[in-house]
Amino acid sequence: MNGFTVEYLKHNFSSLSLEQKIEVKNAGRPTPEINLTQTTKGKSRYFIRKFKMEIYEKNNWICGCSTTNRLFCFACLLFGHGVAEPAWTKNGIADLGHLAQKIKKHENTQVHINAQLEMQLLGKVDIRQQLDSAYRRSIQQQNEQVRKNRYVLSKIIDCIKFCGAFELALRDNDEKDGSSNPGIFRGLINFTAELDIALEDHFEKSTVFKGVSKIIQNELLDCMLQVAQENIRKEILEAEFVAVMADETTDVANCYQMTTVFRYILPDGRPVERFWNFVTPPLTTMQLVSQNV
Repeated sequence: MNGFTVEYLKHNFSSLSLEQKIEVKNAGRPTPEINLTQTTKGKSRYFIRKFKMEIYEKNNWICGCSTTNRLFCFACLLFGHGVAEPAWTKNGIADLGHLAQKIKKHENTQVHINAQLEMQLLGKVDIRQQLDSAYRRSIQQQNEQVRKNRYVLSKIIDCIKFCGAFELALRDNDEKDGSSNPGIFRGLINFTAELDIALEDHFEKSTVFKGVSKIIQNELLDCMLQVAQENIRKEILEAEFVAVMADETTDVANCYQMTTVFRYILPDGRPVERFWNFVTPPLTTMQLVSQNV
């Protein structure tokens, strides 16, 4: 038997250092002789059961306490984290008559399996620490690229917000590289790149994601609209009164649209008016008239 008793491990293992925990693991489970005798009455006679050391040999996770004369689960005792069965970690098992059933039930529980796995991994070097320097360097480069992409994306969003704040159209007819009239958004992006070295480097070297195409612009606008609408929903839930306005308008292509606007009062007493969205009805008035004719 090693020098670590069940009572010691029960109260002190979680506070040990990593080196001390590895020492406990290497020392092995305590397997003392247990003074445990149980007498049960059968139909015609009494049965006397005594603890046998073979129990340790048949079950390599069972340990014993010579003070309380109880059996415990060594893995759950160390790594049960307070969720393992109390019978195997706190109180101990003394029922020899149903021991086989209890053993079978416990070793199939997920907590016991996880504790066994955690004990086996204790003290072993993480395979990620054994990777060569080239692989670790590639991971660092990937993380650095992700950080740069996030920074570039934040600057592109700032340019979109600037155009929205001053009600400026993002695009013009010609947005090709080198165009003399690329539109306000592309012009603002080019101007910002002249002041920001990281942004300029991105637009010059990036071959996959530049972030200024029409598709990216529309996707960013949709995402920003979703964020704004979510904030409006939260404000409306806190408002006592809400007014809904719907009016018709036309876009630059002279296509009919309906706008939806909410008016309500914030909890601090400020009245606000929030644009919700544009809606294109399936049929306009002129289309209905033409169909009736």
